[in-house]
Amino acid sequence: MKRFLFALLLLPQLAYSQYRSDIFSPDQSGEPSRYTIGTILREDTILTLDNRSEITAISISGICVLNYDGDSYVRVTLVDDHNYEYLVYENYPLLSDELTTRFTDTAIETVMLDGVTPKCLRITMKDATLELESVNCYRGSSSNRLSAKRPEENQKEQVRYIVDRLNANLRGRNMTWRAGMTSMAEKTYEEKKAMFGGELPQLHGFEYYAGGIFVIPGTLESTRNNNTRNVMTNTYVSSWDWRTRHGKNWMTEVRDQGHCNSCWAFSAIASLEAYINLYYNDIINYDLSEEEIISCSNFGCGGGDPSDAFIYIRDSAVIDESNFQYTGFEQNCTRCTNPNERVTIENYLMRDYGVEDDIGTVKQALFNNPITMVVQCWGHSMTATGYKTIAHGDTIYLGSLSKNDSVVIDSTQHQSLIGRTAWLLKNSWNTSWGKGGYCYLVFDIGNASWISYPIGSITCINKNDADIVVSDADGDGYYFWGIHENKPLWCPGWVPDTKDGDDSDHTKGKLYLESPHIIGDLEILNPDGNTTLQITGNVTYSTRQSKYSHIRINSNATLTVQNILNLFGRVTITIESGGELVIDGGVITNADIAFSTGGKLKIKNGGKLVMRTNTDFEAPIGALVEIEDGMICKSNDF
Repeated sequence: MKRFLFALLLLPQLAYSQYRSDIFSPDQSGEPSRYTIGTILREDTILTLDNRSEITAISISGICVLNYDGDSYVRVTLVDDHNYEYLVYENYPLLSDELTTRFTDTAIETVMLDGVTPKCLRITMKDATLELESVNCYRGSSSNRLSAKRPEENQKEQVRYIVDRLNANLRGRNMTWRAGMTSMAEKTYEEKKAMFGGELPQLHGFEYYAGGIFVIPGTLESTRNNNTRNVMTNTYVSSWDWRTRHGKNWMTEVRDQGHCNSCWAFSAIASLEAYINLYYNDIINYDLSEEEIISCSNFGCGGGDPSDAFIYIRDSAVIDESNFQYTGFEQNCTRCTNPNERVTIENYLMRDYGVEDDIGTVKQALFNNPITMVVQCWGHSMTATGYKTIAHGDTIYLGSLSKNDSVVIDSTQHQSLIGRTAWLLKNSWNTSWGKGGYCYLVFDIGNASWISYPIGSITCINKNDADIVVSDADGDGYYFWGIHENKPLWCPGWVPDTKDGDDSDHTKGKLYLESPHIIGDLEILNPDGNTTLQITGNVTYSTRQSKYSHIRINSNATLTVQNILNLFGRVTITIESGGELVIDGGVITNADIAFSTGGKLKIKNGGKLVMRTNTDFEAPIGALVEIEDGMICKSNDF
């Protein structure tokens, strides 16, 4: 209260005129009906309008004081006699150069109306005060300035003005995201409301997000996050992204939920589609039907939770998009009886959290597959695809506005951000929003409410577990078989029991998921074989062996392999002249053999030499290769 009174005493010196463009001022013929309000509002209020005749514009004048340079806001909407809402005025810190602002004869969506009968003004606010001086109702037609424009043209100009205003303040305050002309920003207030189930939360500019790291206002003041960020930074790997893991993008295309509150279904389907890719270790990219979920479950455009979608998929299955296409409206549940594909999950897991180690719980889940995440303060669900931990010196690229548009994180201006987790989220607002439909979002993890994701087996029409791909794509000796903890039962015993943590990088081995290692980090292999194991006599491997260095069998020495010898990294077995390698019923994997003239290889008793991926077996003239009973094969010849 003191702050507001102080601001009023200094007016007009402190008051900054907001929305300084004629695109926010009605241009109507005739004098408006002016209602002097002269009231000071400090809480959500409904102002009933006595005017029950049709109007062509409505504007307001007054002074707005934001008490806090964080999540304070004021919003004024017009409600007509059909309960349709139009945005009249909105203010939050990034829209203002100062916390105290004056606005005169201002209208956003209500600058051009098509014969609307007003019912009331709805004012919502948080940590703010609004002195509403007057309301102006217009009944005439547009004069010269607006008569040549259509409402959608004027709206686009307004959006462009707001984008410029946001970016000016974002740059001036060295903040870590930028605004743009996104698909979400260009929707009407009523369309946005429908996407959130009839109540539009204060997004603080998130609808304009075009790149960078968006911080939900109030997050950096969270005591809970302050207590956990340093622990999480030291315990977990600094970044993760399912769009690049193993050199592949496991995520399916970003989609558009339209004007339906179906984010819960889209996030669940996005998680499931990625899960299927990982389940089979193959980029299948099924396009499954969100429409079936909203039309055939007990939930629809009124909203639900991703767990509701997973329950439906578990109990009833979900078919492909081509057999139940998305319209953005609830339809009759007419499922195709002979779809191209039908997918059922064994089960799903939902975690509700509220304790300090929740960030770690979410990251542990995310290391297995993409998960759904509900941002509770917005009532909006997205699919968590990864994260990054913000560190001093990071360069944050802020979207496609300019190649040089970036912010460098420093301990002076971004101290409260350092150590925070920015979650990488796949949204369902089309690719023209965000960075190709994705965003980095910082928020209090306790505000996420819950996460959920599919678990267990997948049942499909066109696939079964025999289709799970087991591969050593990078030729490091480790194999990858997707989401499964254990390798498929049909894999031969010589395939290592530990799967590859990055099957696109032969210098990286297994994934660490527990201390004392950094969780989510990767084993570093010996990529160049800097060390060499010298065989100088007669050596026999009768038990399973794992080797990470070159092996050199010297002259007059013999290495006999009677069990499994797993070679990891890019290492070579060199057989010198007079040296001998004997595979006596055993198996050598990830092999690369280098002979000298006079070197000898002998395979007997069903022994097997499994060559490294993309490496052929070659024996020079003068080398002796004797295969009594066994074979030389490729890495994926199971």
